[in-house]
Amino acid sequence: MIGQNRCALGAAALASLAAPAIAGVVEFNFARVGNSYSAFLGSDDPLVGKEIVAARIYLTIESFDGSDAANFWTDITLPIQPLDGNTNSLYLAGSDLGWSGSGTFTYFLETTDLNGHFVSARWGAETPGFDFRGRIVDGSRIEIEYVPAPATLAPLAAGLLALRRRRTA
Repeated sequence: MIGQNRCALGAAALASLAAPAIAGVVEFNFARVGNSYSAFLGSDDPLVGKEIVAARIYLTIESFDGSDAANFWTDITLPIQPLDGNTNSLYLAGSDLGWSGSGTFTYFLETTDLNGHFVSARWGAETPGFDFRGRIVDGSRIEIEYVPAPATLAPLAAGLLALRRRRTA
């Protein structure tokens, strides 16, 4: 009985240590209206190799009086090697989203279309202000949920297997 409790405690300890490494979320921001930016994800960045399992896109804009939200657009290319059929870029246009006129407009999407793996690469975003006067509201972002690459889970699996063998012996 005591041996089984130790095994259970050992498994729980391993799981609790691994829990923070099992899932995470990283945020990417849209470029401000009238701006663009580029960045580089280096090969030594801890994100490289992580598997992307979901993305959530939050975009809220304010189209100023006299401006037309249909003229808004933004794009972003992410440091992702997408799975077959997926993409590493996103283009959002007010006209495609059915926005028009002035006011506040909101878009939300949860998707697996960005699933793949983070890679070392240049990435960036652009939000030109051609024929649009307004701003992207604070809090707009792309949240990418990721897990470690399958190979990084090997030590956890080996530890759990060793505990199981010890319990059955």
